[in-house]
Amino acid sequence: MKKTVMKIDKIELKFKKRNGQIQSIEEFSKEFDNGFYFVEHPDVINGTRVVMHVTSNFKNDTFSFDFNRKDIEWGHYWVDKLVQKWTIIWEWFYQADLVTNKSYILGEEDIKKRFGEHSQEYRELSLSLSSSNSIPINLVFKETSDSELNYNNMDWVLDFDEKNSIERMRTEKNYYDNDLNVWIDLEYSLPAIKQIIRVVDFHG
Repeated sequence: MKKTVMKIDKIELKFKKRNGQIQSIEEFSKEFDNGFYFVEHPDVINGTRVVMHVTSNFKNDTFSFDFNRKDIEWGHYWVDKLVQKWTIIWEWFYQADLVTNKSYILGEEDIKKRFGEHSQEYRELSLSLSSSNSIPINLVFKETSDSELNYNNMDWVLDFDEKNSIERMRTEKNYYDNDLNVWIDLEYSLPAIKQIIRVVDFHG
């Protein structure tokens, strides 16, 4: 059976209070002096729900979870976990820093890990190396590259994950979000995911 893959155009976060009041992320963030990441939430926030509106080829979907819900393995609130996880995936996919958009300096091993040794990117590198006696500047040894750190984070994200793998994400460019229970088209959806991450980072 062919899996149905979500292509995300836009994500919007809202917060629903116990009294039914709906707040935008801008309004909600004003209740916290230092943002809502890594803090002990005040009692007044108990019962608040995070409501995620997703516009996609599935038309309009709404995902909702308790704002105070924590992920045991990650040790963070869910909204923070989702941002961390998708930042890692975005940076792995584009080999760049999500905040600055600055591309990573890629060495031979970095290219092999990201694109695979049978990829066009790796073949082009091999041709470049074989036609030159000098070592390209971007292959100068670095103890730990940004790309390698990101790759290690991807291993952590995919740890004990039965549906996802680096190779599947390379070839199919799809990722199964176990929190939202849906396959997501990375190439199509990551620009919209980046937009909501930047909004949450700014207000969180």
